[in-house]
Amino acid sequence: MGLDNKFEMYIRDLCKRIRNKDVHAHIKLEINDHLHTLKEEAMNTGLSEEEAIDQALARMGDAAVLGKQLNKTHKASMDVKMLLPVLTASLFGLMMMYYLQFHSVFTELQELKVFNKSLSFYSLGVVLMLSLFMFDYRRLLKYSKHFFGATILILLLTVLIGVRVDDVPYLNVGFATINYTEITPFLLVIAFAGMFHSWDWKDNRKSWFGIGIMLIPILLMATTGAFAATIISIIACTAIMHTSRSSLKQTITFAAVASIWPSWNLLSLSQRYSMVSSYTDLKIGEAYFIGSALQVTPSFISEVHTDFILAYIIYSFGWLAAITALVLVIFFICRISITAKSVNPPYGKLLITGLAAVFSAQFILSLLTNLGLSPLTGVPIPFMSYGGSHLLLEMISAGLILSVYRRRKTKETVSLTHGPQSNCSIS
Repeated sequence: MGLDNKFEMYIRDLCKRIRNKDVHAHIKLEINDHLHTLKEEAMNTGLSEEEAIDQALARMGDAAVLGKQLNKTHKASMDVKMLLPVLTASLFGLMMMYYLQFHSVFTELQELKVFNKSLSFYSLGVVLMLSLFMFDYRRLLKYSKHFFGATILILLLTVLIGVRVDDVPYLNVGFATINYTEITPFLLVIAFAGMFHSWDWKDNRKSWFGIGIMLIPILLMATTGAFAATIISIIACTAIMHTSRSSLKQTITFAAVASIWPSWNLLSLSQRYSMVSSYTDLKIGEAYFIGSALQVTPSFISEVHTDFILAYIIYSFGWLAAITALVLVIFFICRISITAKSVNPPYGKLLITGLAAVFSAQFILSLLTNLGLSPLTGVPIPFMSYGGSHLLLEMISAGLILSVYRRRKTKETVSLTHGPQSNCSIS
């Protein structure tokens, strides 16, 4: 056995005691460098190489003791301040589905079994969120272009063969019908965060190419009639461009060009829109601060459990319940915005910034719609509105944010493959 193998065995034994594998590669480099420094110092005093190695190991201390200390120091942290509002908002939404299915007069929703299905969606979503907390988000980086290509392909299929419901195309995949445009903003963030985390916006040719890449899915989405999802995607892409250090001129150029078609259609839609709430018999000001304002059964639109869940909360439980729900979502958005500032790796920073922009835009548009101030539909309240695809994507996004937070101080240059002779590489 070579003399340096003693160092490798020591480091391997040390890493076995550190449960957070994300820091293994970094610790391996630091400990290996420190051991060789101690070895050189010992050899300069006249010791043989073997004696110097033994002295270096002795000065480092017992691997079990040092490993225990490092395990405590590098314990993986979870952002509880972000997790709690997600779980609380989800529980709030689940309670609304329970009330709609078992204690409301809307027979269609009772037959739809919105609570039973929502319970399944939330349960699966929580499992996915916690699993992604353990998952190293940096592994997605090399698949960014694949995400982009798949997103464009499925958007094309949605446009060409999608089944339209309320003038929005849904993609039928056999076992389910998916509102793909609703989840596209999340997928674009995952793709563009990886593609633009080191983009050279100062290169004139590359800057125009980057703007063109971002415009492709925006234009495709605009053709579907899903204007809310298109606007959310524009806002997310603008945030990613700004965070990846594009110039103000480049960012404004993209936002202006991307907004032409949606703005024109939104203006046309607004002229045909009547500023009323989701109830045709009641106005938003007639709701109580606490308690139900429903004295008669209103003519209720079909999106009560999705787009207009906030309006239903206001009418059925009062403004206090609605404000509580809104505060949970606002706190969540503020928390991930703060987290983005503390993230060191550019890819992780772009990922959280993009997702924060998606959640913020989705929340604001949904709030305006529920208050009767916007003609846009198809915008669910994050974590509360009924729906499988958007709930799962929101939970997955929360899981990715937790994963970034866990590794927010980790260098992005760390190897993501097994080292040839050490357990310390991230696996």
